[in-house]
Amino acid sequence: MNVLVTCNENYIPPLKTMLWSLFKSNMGEQFTIYFMHNNMAENRLEELDLFIKRNGQEFYPIDGSGLFEEETTVNRYYSIEMYYRLLAPFVLPDEVDRILYLDPDIINLNPVSDFYHQDFKGNLFVATTHDYLTKWIQPINNIRLNTLESKGYFNTGILLMNLPAIRLSKTKEDIFSGIELNKNRLLLPDQDVFNHLYWDSILEADWRIYNLDPRYYSKANVVFPKDYNLEWVEEEVVFIHYCGKQKPWNKKEAYKYKLGHYYDQYEQEHLQGFPQSLDFVLEE
Repeated sequence: MNVLVTCNENYIPPLKTMLWSLFKSNMGEQFTIYFMHNNMAENRLEELDLFIKRNGQEFYPIDGSGLFEEETTVNRYYSIEMYYRLLAPFVLPDEVDRILYLDPDIINLNPVSDFYHQDFKGNLFVATTHDYLTKWIQPINNIRLNTLESKGYFNTGILLMNLPAIRLSKTKEDIFSGIELNKNRLLLPDQDVFNHLYWDSILEADWRIYNLDPRYYSKANVVFPKDYNLEWVEEEVVFIHYCGKQKPWNKKEAYKYKLGHYYDQYEQEHLQGFPQSLDFVLEE
């Protein structure tokens, strides 16, 4: 299976935790990890290469630093790497026909094979909405992004990509134009551009299974404890997505939502099994 990840150096620790959860939850599967980065230091790339290959998987780094010829709109705490998932279909090797993009703030609990190998049913992507958060502002999003007929606002943290179909439908220039056209009204930049360009070409998956937000689960567990509980999470949920500004790896403040213990578990496992940096290995 092909997996796409992209981040800057600050997100390498959670990225490794996410990848460890992926490898552990899919024992026996072979992954090629495509990592798009912005001129990352060689020692950090070697660190990731070592970590991934020690787990029996393949690593394929791609430097995206030359993709944008001009300064590109990025706001708040976002980095340029967020746009790389949108450009990936035009940068990845032609023989890669499908790929699963995953944000680094995700934990994989159950096998991904069924999700990965599903039929696109003529669509370019499989993704989820978080409609419990966005349904009240959907009409505003539709006007803001010129998607007047769209009934959902899709999250870009987990994307299954139908690469040949995307390449036939769009070009890199379409992505650049989408960013430029919307630059003065982007709130969640890459997500806004994604919805602007692809809103009518996305097969919707169940976010409760494939993009579970602990903020929602914490409330649902109180209101519907028979339906939303840890037994259900461990048996059914494939991806937990730690959305929002508060992250479980930030040890300066306690993570206030439920399900943070899964992140802690996978983080401790991979740290106990592998050194945190290549420099540590070389010193040993």
